Amino acid sequence: MSRLVWHRRDLRLADNELYHNASRIYSVFVFDSSDYSPRQTGIPDDHGGQLRSVSHGPHFSRRLIDAVHSLKKDLRSLGGDLIVRTGNPLRIISQLAQDLQINEVSWSEVPGYYECTLSDELKKVLLFGGSYRCKVFTTCSLTLAHPDDLPSDPDVWHRLARPNEKRRTRTGTKHFTSYTVAAPNIIDVSPSRFEGMPTIMGDFRRVARSVARVRELFDNPNPQNIAKDFTALETGEVPTLEELTKPLLESTSPMLGILPNQLILNLIKASNAIPHNNGMVEELCIRHLKDFVSNHAITADRNLCDVTNNNSSKLSLPLTLGILSPRQVYHCVKDEQRQHEETHGCSLSDINWLISHMEMRDYFLFNCFREGRSAYDLHPKKKPPYKLDIPREWLPLSESKYKLIKWVVGETGLPLVDAGMKELITTGYTSNRVRQNMVSVLTKDLKLDWRLGAEWYQLCLEDHCVAGKSTKTDGSSDISMLLMHNVYPVSMTANFGNWAYFAGVGGDPKNRHFRTVSQAYAYDPYGNYVRKWIKISSNDTEAALRPWVFERNWPTPIVDPDTQLTYQDKVKLDTLGRISPAALNKS
Repeated sequence: MSRLVWHRRDLRLADNELYHNASRIYSVFVFDSSDYSPRQTGIPDDHGGQLRSVSHGPHFSRRLIDAVHSLKKDLRSLGGDLIVRTGNPLRIISQLAQDLQINEVSWSEVPGYYECTLSDELKKVLLFGGSYRCKVFTTCSLTLAHPDDLPSDPDVWHRLARPNEKRRTRTGTKHFTSYTVAAPNIIDVSPSRFEGMPTIMGDFRRVARSVARVRELFDNPNPQNIAKDFTALETGEVPTLEELTKPLLESTSPMLGILPNQLILNLIKASNAIPHNNGMVEELCIRHLKDFVSNHAITADRNLCDVTNNNSSKLSLPLTLGILSPRQVYHCVKDEQRQHEETHGCSLSDINWLISHMEMRDYFLFNCFREGRSAYDLHPKKKPPYKLDIPREWLPLSESKYKLIKWVVGETGLPLVDAGMKELITTGYTSNRVRQNMVSVLTKDLKLDWRLGAEWYQLCLEDHCVAGKSTKTDGSSDISMLLMHNVYPVSMTANFGNWAYFAGVGGDPKNRHFRTVSQAYAYDPYGNYVRKWIKISSNDTEAALRPWVFERNWPTPIVDPDTQLTYQDKVKLDTLGRISPAALNKS
C-alpha cells in the first residue's frame, strides 16, 4: 500500500506512527503561505477594522527551515526524499495524492481552529470529493497522552477529576464524532470529543494520570518501506528565510498597528545571526535529551531568570516542531530512573518534573482542541462554580498605544521586563519565569488586551507550540473561503494558552499578579540576567533592581515601581533603604 505522509508538527522519523503499516511511503512538508502573510488577528483597531500580524515570525521560521532541511537529509539517507512545497496545503496534498496515485494520505492532528478546519476539509476532499479519492489515516503525536485514552464522557471526566464531590449523573448524553467513515483510521479531536474536560490544570492532570497510560515508542522506519522513485517528480527546495519573510516586510500597514518596520528588520537580522544547523537536527536533539536527563535534570534550577548553564531542558523548541515527541521525553526519564535504581538501589524522583511539564503542556494542547475558535476570546471562558468572578477591563488600543510600544521594545523602565524583551527579540526565547513577569505587567498593570501580548510573542518566539483559530466571523468553516477572502488564520499556541492562563481569562481560578522587582530579587539576586541585556553602570546589586535610583538617565517607569514590590519587600525598603543585603554588593 502506498502512503503519503504529510508532516506538520512531527518533523522526525523516530517514534512516528505514520511510517508504519505501509509498504511505499512518500513524505511531504508544506510551508503554508498563509502562515507568512499578514492576516487579521481579531483585535479591533482604531478604524473599525482589525489589527494584522503573521502567524510565523522570523525566529520560528529559521528553526523550522533548519528542521525541514534536516528531515530531508534524513530521508535521503534512507534512499528516499522529502517533497517540499509552498502554498495552500489543501490543494497541494490532494494534487500530490493524485499525481502519485496514493492509496492513503496520513497526518498527525494539530490543535487549533484553523489547523483542525484544514484537516477536516482535506478529509472531505480525499474521502468524498474531487476527481481522485483515497483512504485517510490520522493520529495525534504532539501530546503525551493519546486522545483515545482519555475519557469521552463528561461524567467520567468529573468523577475522576474530583472523586470526593457528589454530582448527579446526566442521562442521554450524546457524544458526536467528526467522521464515522473509516472511523478506526481517523482520530476524533473535535471539541465535542473533549466535552467535560476539566478547566483546571490540576484536575486534568489527575484524570490523565489515572486513565491514560503513556504508550510505547514506535520503531524507526524500515528503509525498505521508504519510496525511492522520484524521477517523475520534482521534490522541491526548502525556501529561505528571506523568501518566507518577504510578505511581512512588504506589508503596507504596520504589524499590530504600531510596530515600526525597523523592529521587524531587527527581528529578522537577529534570527539570521543564529548559527544555522541544516543537518542531524533530530539526532542532536535526542543526544541533548539523554544528556540533560542523565547529567543535569536533577540539579537544574528552573526558577532562575537566566536558565543558561543547563538550568533549563531547552526542549520546548524540539517539542514544538515535533523533532522530539513527549513520549520520547517520558521514556527517557523512566529509563534513567530504572537504571539509577538498578545501580544505586534507590529511586530517582527528582527528575519527575520533566514528565510534569509534559502533562502541563498536554493541558494547553487538549484545551485548545476543546475550545476551538473560542480559545481566542478576549473575555474569560465559562467558569466553574468555584472560580471567583473577577471582572476584567481592558484599555482600548487608542488609549494604550504609547504603553504598548514601550512594552514591546523593552523600554518600560522595569529592568526585569525590559531585559526579558531584549532577550526575546534577540534570541526568540526567554525563561518561563521572565515570561510570566512580562505577561503580568501587560495584563495586570497596564491593563492591555492580553491578545496584543500574545500576538507579539507569537511574532518573536522560536518555540511557540501550535494551537490556533481563524478570525473569520461568519461561522464558515470552509478553508478555501478563508483563503479566498484573505482572512488568514491565527496560528495560536500553548503560548496563547499560557497568556490566557496568566491574564486571568483561562480556566484557572487564581488571579496572578507578579511583583517584578521582588521577583528579580528572588530569581536574579545579583542582577546577572538583567545586566546581560541592559546596560547598568552602578556595581551595586540594588541598581539592577531599582535602577531609577542609581542611574541618572534611567527613564521613568511607565508603572509605579511601588506596585512591583511585595509587602515584605516594601517594609524592608522602608526600614533598610534597600531590598538586597549590602553583602550582595559587587566590588
